[in-house]
Amino acid sequence: MDNMDEDKKRTAIALFRYALIAPVIQQNVSKQAEYFRGLSEKTHEVPYIGPRRFKFGTLKLWLKQYRRHGFEALKPKSRQDKGESRKITGELAVAIQEAVKQYPFTSCAAIHRRLIAEGHIDIGTVAEGTVRNYIKGNNLKQNNPPEPRKKFEHEHVNDLWIGDCLHGPYIQNGRKKHKVYLIAVIDDHSRMVVGARFFFQENSIFLELVIKEALRTFGVPKAFYCDNGSLFVSSHLQLACARLGIALIHSRPYDSPSRGKIERFFRTVRQKFLSMLTLPDNLDDLNEAFALWLQDEYHYHIHYGINTRPIDRFMDDIKTISVKRPTEEELDRAFEITLYRHVKNDSTVSISGVLYECPTEFIGKKIEIRHPSDKPQELFIYVQDKPVAKLRRLDLLENARPPHLGIRFTEEEQS
Repeated sequence: MDNMDEDKKRTAIALFRYALIAPVIQQNVSKQAEYFRGLSEKTHEVPYIGPRRFKFGTLKLWLKQYRRHGFEALKPKSRQDKGESRKITGELAVAIQEAVKQYPFTSCAAIHRRLIAEGHIDIGTVAEGTVRNYIKGNNLKQNNPPEPRKKFEHEHVNDLWIGDCLHGPYIQNGRKKHKVYLIAVIDDHSRMVVGARFFFQENSIFLELVIKEALRTFGVPKAFYCDNGSLFVSSHLQLACARLGIALIHSRPYDSPSRGKIERFFRTVRQKFLSMLTLPDNLDDLNEAFALWLQDEYHYHIHYGINTRPIDRFMDDIKTISVKRPTEEELDRAFEITLYRHVKNDSTVSISGVLYECPTEFIGKKIEIRHPSDKPQELFIYVQDKPVAKLRRLDLLENARPPHLGIRFTEEEQS
């Protein structure tokens, strides 16, 4: 704020203060104390500041200052340390400056969290807003001009898929309400949403479920474009894309405009689906309602970015290209999760708290176990990259039954 704007603000506040004490100055009230007490019980809208309440003593002080020094005395004083922070000094100021230099594209909120994690700030002592004001007040983050961009669109369906995650509303999950997350993948050429589902968490396993279902229905894309969030940078996703021949491309950090097509789709979801939805009581009903909305509304209405319906553009182009469709076995293999376990003397291994039986020849050995990400019960032992045995869940009752052998008696029992 420049000096002219600052003086305008101070004058407006002084006029507000004068308006409160003017009836006393002009002797329009019979009982000064009663008048000030009445003002102290009300909330007043202060220019440039907002709603405030004032104590009896504060009103008397303004009256005293006006009578001694005139109107100028009612103006709030300018801070001599303007641009500085009363809480951020010394080592903390240096830590903030270093953090901004090291992470120039990181938000002020993320810098505040990092400072707490590194021990520069104790929780509850310095607020996020204080750090933000210090960064902005000292021009630590330069406002670079927007990067010039060119509008792009790939030539065919499945040339490029774009993935992202939308933070949704809270719905019932057991006794409590939990936030839901929409993981979605959109085709760049047609704007068809090839995969999308709400979950109670955002993690790589749920992302793979969405991608796997999209691959079953629409075939294999040439490239998959996403951000650098933890959801999209897992080594398992990289391996799955490599197995299927998909180029995994990550945008630069905090560059959401580069994923504008799916960001625009998320805005449509908020405006035309979530805003008009009576939230259901469970996640399955939410996903069912969303699938119907995609089918009946989004895919079958004109998309102004392409001047046609997504379903029409997809169907017109799909006839002109060759679509690579993976088999279920290829999908399972691509999204395999690998575990390692040591087989106990009773031929069992524990996976997620559940006991499974192994063939006896693996007792005492460390084994490699694989299963498709969406089929955690399909557990196979692999040796030299080949499945050799399927694990069976331990059945104690079955194992308690005696083997089908003849009963043997001692000589004493026979006599």
